[in-house]
Amino acid sequence: MGVKRERINQRLRTAPKGAVLTSAWLKDLGVSNRLADYYAGSGWLYRVGEGAFTTHPEDPTWLGAVYGLQHKSHSFHPGGRTALELSGLAHFLPLGDAHPLYLFSRTKDRLPVWFTRLPGAERFQHVRTNFLPQGMGLREHQEGGLSVLVSAPERAVLEFLQALTPDASGYDHANLIFEGLGTLRPELVQSLLEACASIKVRRLFLHLAERHNHAWFRQLSLEKISLGSGKRVLFPGGRLDSKYLITVPVLEEPPADAP
Repeated sequence: MGVKRERINQRLRTAPKGAVLTSAWLKDLGVSNRLADYYAGSGWLYRVGEGAFTTHPEDPTWLGAVYGLQHKSHSFHPGGRTALELSGLAHFLPLGDAHPLYLFSRTKDRLPVWFTRLPGAERFQHVRTNFLPQGMGLREHQEGGLSVLVSAPERAVLEFLQALTPDASGYDHANLIFEGLGTLRPELVQSLLEACASIKVRRLFLHLAERHNHAWFRQLSLEKISLGSGKRVLFPGGRLDSKYLITVPVLEEPPADAP
């Protein structure tokens, strides 16, 4: 018993700093709820909510909180703008400590109470949607000893468009994002677009991709991507893109003789 306890204690000592360890994580380690309560009373663990602990007295990091969530369901993942930031592809957008952290999941998944009561939890924008298949286009993100699943850029940009504000500012942000997407993988883009359940997102993605004409865009099989029928007003008061049948804001182009 002593050897087993020491092995458990060693695992706890090497748990990622800033990570939330859920009851499910601890049970996989061999720590029952009763033993977890004992450890919390003895200073081995610090309780941050019902069924959630850390190994250090400091508040968990936001990625550490996501680490705990992903032991509940891999459906939870940072996506959209947040995943683009983690990939270094959102530096064109205005930043700040108060900007939202976008957390995606399937529509059936709800955040546990311990998560909603963490310091800073109000920054999370929880997007519950099934418009893309679960697990497709995710990657591992490692930071400070933590490893969590996040959207790869190919998926993240579709999530970004799905949550886009339907105004000129939102379109301008999307346009800036697409400038930096020169290294997307065409095979994954193709799979995601074919599986995407949002006609709006498909059309807007292809409109912006064609506008920037990266090499990967020219490798797509557009005939395999269904765009539905009829016109869609995505941006009220905008001009109609006659190819993709969506309204988009009119961008001011620089003069031909601009430096």
